[in-house]
Formats: sequence, C-alpha cells, structure tokens
Amino acid sequence: MASNSCESCRTPQITIDDCYHQVITKLTTQGKIKKVSSHLLSLRTNQERVLYAYSILKELSLLPKVLINVKDDQVSAYYRCQGNNYFKHRNFYQAWQAYNLSLLYALTTSENFIYAISNRSAVFFGMQRYKECLEDIKYVFSKHYPEKLKNKLLEREKQCLSKLDAELSKKKKEDMIDAKIADILKLKHTQDKKYLSASSKLKVVHNEEMGRHVVANEDIAVGEILVVEHAYLTALLPPQFLFSCAYCLCRNMNLYPCMNCTYTLYCSIECQKSANKDYHTVECPLLPSLLEMGFSKLEWLALRTLLRSRTDEESWDTLFKTVAEAESRIRTDLWGCVKLGDKWVYDSKFYTPIHTLASNVDKRSLSDIFRKSISAAAFAHFLSVLDFHKSDDKETAVRAKKYVNGTLLLHIMTGPTNMHSISTTIANDEGKYVEEYQYASGAYAFLSLLNHSCSPNVVRYSKLGTSLMTLIAIRPIKKGMQILDNYGYHHAVQDRETRQSGLKFQYKFVCACEACVDDWPMHAHITETGGLPEAILIKKDECLAPKVIERLMKADKETAIKFYKPLCELIEFLEPFAPCKELAECQEALKQCLAIFCGVIPYEYGQIIDWKAVPPCSSRGEPPHLASYISGPQIDVP
Repeated sequence: MASNSCESCRTPQITIDDCYHQVITKLTTQGKIKKVSSHLLSLRTNQERVLYAYSILKELSLLPKVLINVKDDQVSAYYRCQGNNYFKHRNFYQAWQAYNLSLLYALTTSENFIYAISNRSAVFFGMQRYKECLEDIKYVFSKHYPEKLKNKLLEREKQCLSKLDAELSKKKKEDMIDAKIADILKLKHTQDKKYLSASSKLKVVHNEEMGRHVVANEDIAVGEILVVEHAYLTALLPPQFLFSCAYCLCRNMNLYPCMNCTYTLYCSIECQKSANKDYHTVECPLLPSLLEMGFSKLEWLALRTLLRSRTDEESWDTLFKTVAEAESRIRTDLWGCVKLGDKWVYDSKFYTPIHTLASNVDKRSLSDIFRKSISAAAFAHFLSVLDFHKSDDKETAVRAKKYVNGTLLLHIMTGPTNMHSISTTIANDEGKYVEEYQYASGAYAFLSLLNHSCSPNVVRYSKLGTSLMTLIAIRPIKKGMQILDNYGYHHAVQDRETRQSGLKFQYKFVCACEACVDDWPMHAHITETGGLPEAILIKKDECLAPKVIERLMKADKETAIKFYKPLCELIEFLEPFAPCKELAECQEALKQCLAIFCGVIPYEYGQIIDWKAVPPCSSRGEPPHLASYISGPQIDVP
C-alpha cells in the first residue's frame, strides 16, 4: 500500500512475469526447451496444456504460495494518520483514499473503524459533498462510538443541513439535464428478439472469412443507438479500488469494506452479497497474491469468469451439462444462446455466450500458449489450495479439476480478443476533459461479436458508475454493410504499419479495412476538402466554433445536448468526402458529446496515493502481523 513498506517483514512474492521468465531460464539451462516445446505442441486440449504447465512449475519449485493479508488496527491507524496529513493540506481526494484504506484495515468492531468514517465525513464536508457527509455521520451515530466525537459530528451535521437546500436545488437542475441525455442514449428502435441487447436493425451472421460478425438489416443514421449492453461481470482495476464499488462500479463515495479482506469496498450490502455469491467468497483470500504477482486485468477477469460460471449453477454436474450443451450449438443458429421458456436468447446475463467466444488458439504461437498456460496453472494451484473443486463424489471432483484447468486457459485466451476496457474521460490539470481513463474491464457477449476497422462506423461508450456500454453509429451505415468497431488501432492516430503490426500481434489477423487498403492519412496530415456548399460551411463553423469546442472540453452538458444532432447531420453530409479534415473534426466533437453524456471524472480522481498489496510497518515502528504464506494441497499430475 504505501511506498515505505518494510520488505524485511515478509518473504518476497515473485510476479507472474518473473515466474514465466524463470521457467524459461531454468528449462534453457537444463537443455529441456526443445523437449518441452515438442510435448506442448502435441497437446490438443486446454486442460492438458495447463496440467503440463503445472507439472513444470512443480518440478522447478516455482508454484506460487498464497499470501494472506489480515485486518490490522495498527495499519488502520497508520493510514488514518496519513489521511490526517492530507486533510491538513486540504488534499481532500488523497485524504479520502487514505481514510478508505484505514477503513479497509480496521477491525469492524474497533474504534479505528468509527474514526475512519468520522474523519471521512470531514473530508466530504471539505469537498462540499454534504449529502455524503451526512450519510457518514448517520452511520457513526448508528454504532457504538467514542463520546468525544459526538459534539464535533453534531456541529458538522448542523452545518451540512444548512447548506443542503442549495445542493438539492442544483441537483434538481442536473437531474433534468440528465433525463434529456438518457433519452438520447436510449435504444429507440425495436429490440431484437434473440440478441436482447441489440437493435433489430442489426443481424448476426457467420462465414469462414469473417467468423461471427454483425451487419445492418436496415439503413442506419449517424447518432443511432444500436446496442445497450450490461457486462456479464467486471473487474475494477487496482488504482480504482478506493474510488468505486467493487461490484457495480458505482461512484458512490460512501463505500464500506469487505468484512474479511483489505481490498474491496462496496456501495451497499446488496452489492457485497452479490459479489460474494458470484465470485468474491473464493477470490477474497487470493487478492493479496493476485495483486503482488501482477496478474493482468484480463487474466484477473478470466479467473473471475471461471468462478462465476460455477456459482451460476446449482452444482458441478449442472455446470458440465450447461457447457456441453453450449459447445454442441457452436456454429449453429443458436451459437451462444440459452433457452428461456419457449424462445432462445443471446444475452450477457448468462455464461453460455461468454464460454463460446473465439479463443484463436489455432492462430497463437507456442510461446504465447505456454505463457498463458503458466498463468492458468498458477490460478489452478490457488484454487486447489482453497479446495474449490470439492465434491462428495470423487469422479465429479476429478471432472471439476479438469474443467477448471481448461476453462481458465480458455478465458485467458478469449480475453485479449473479446473482453472490453471500461473507460471514461478525465480532466487534465487545466480542467479540460480530453484524456481517456480506463477504470475496469468487462465481459460483453454481443459487443464481442463486432469486427474491427481502423476507420470504424460505430463507437462504444461506458456509462460511468455502471457496466452499461452503449454502441452508437458515427458514420452512416447502409443496409448489408458490416458494423465495424475499433480495437484500439485508429488511422487518425497511428500509421498503417503500426496498426497492421499491432493487430496481427494481439488479434491474430491482417486488417483489410478501407483505411488500410487505401492508406488513409493520420489526423495531423488530413487535408480539407474543397467545394462544400456555403450552408454546410456555415453550419460546420457554428458547430466547431472555438467557444463551442472550449465548452465541450470543459464537459458542459447543455452544449453537448445542443450540438449533438447538428453534428450528426453534418457527419452524414460529409461522409462521401472521407477522409477529410472537416469530417474528422466533426466526429471528434461528436465523440466528445458522447463522452460527456456517459459521464466524466474530475482531475482529482487521477491523484492516486501510493499503495501496494502488502501494507507498511506500523507507525510505532513495529512490524504488524501483515502476512504469512501457505502452500496447501497440490493438483494431481497425470
């Protein structure tokens, strides 16, 4: 957590990258690389690959140990002191984070727990977040609290109530503006009967060249909402642990900790219960190891997906049945669908469509498969330590281990090509909202079906504080045309060689979009088109006036609402001239409007205090009981 942590208090835990490199180094030194590569090449299933990787980790004594981190009042007091120092200098957002850390480490029955919330209420008052301040004060008064806090909190409560009317009046106006935005982002066309998150203007098709992909059933205008999809599940990125609910991602500032671990905060009892049901009961004791070993966001999401695939079902046997049926429908019209009543649907509520996403295993290099198998083997070992596969029936337990091993690797491979970053726009130090800020990752069944273009005709935006992702047309799309997303390689910001190389490495295909085929220029080199009608030029100058752009960069919602439709109309007209500077500038302005609609965060949210998975020594200079290691049972190696 803090940068001054005492390394002598614990045995260092190697990262997963270091683990892999040590495996390669030792195998090379022993002259076994060719033999291992040859054997790995002969394996046909994911579970075989993971078990083989596990056997190598075991043989080389590189199986990771499970790090245990516990609640500790000394550590809680340390972070409260940190928060107090931030508060003295009016660094409220840093103080808020420190008090949340204090809350995470405090024993729930201790005074430290109450002091952390009491002090956090002072931070909210300093931020002029009076509603949040009152909520924390109410919480303290509902518990057994030190008497000396009473008068101070009562005075703070009185001050909050005197200022709350002005805040409520401001909120009423904001709610009216937000209602207009919600209407813009609503799916207005009929919902598809099978693909429940999509408009019926879309159609899913499959062929050998493109795989599963999405085409337009009808003409689609710029600005149309095409998909509104919630994630199957999400994984909050570690830098955001202290800012958001770990389950629903909401930005509620009154967060409360998991009763057991020192990492997760929730906005409500309901979210805490849902997280525990879906995955956190198993994941909770593994969090110190996952953080210390530096598993990637996609690896973490793979583990969580595996856990929820089990908790979604009543038993291992019902899970095996669900998966077998899902796999039997691959490459049919019911690929990824589940039966609800008398109809088949494709929906991110269910595990089936996530399980059947493409892994591209046949296109991966041997070294890539081996690296991913090492991560899967480490996860499988952790789960074995926790006896995750337990069953009263021995045969079921054996099948469960095989399922866990194979499915972990499956999702580690599907992640890079199918999972999506959940991001927002954050202000820079000048208060301009121009920088993308990733804060979570999610598994989206329908959005994962979209193919890539370096000049896409749609764009995705995440609704801040939720897993809701919306797909919007940013170019006119004719009936029969493919709906094309962007995988992070855009002609406006990267040259063709860079895009082709990156796409080939991460997504295993050679891009043949119009921007690549015709070698469209980067934004800095795009020229203006000539001969535009005067009425269009006047409209463009009005929409892109410096005053308008400045307001959009300051995230002014009313300006975004006012110019959204005119920008859509301009883009429709300018499409035949693509690529041209006028079109590119209109698209960027439109995307800024959409970013504002979906929610932005202030600069202060990027001022993250330094923390690690293992906390510092206590402020008394004594090493608190921070961590210990256990090895646990091992996976059987055939």
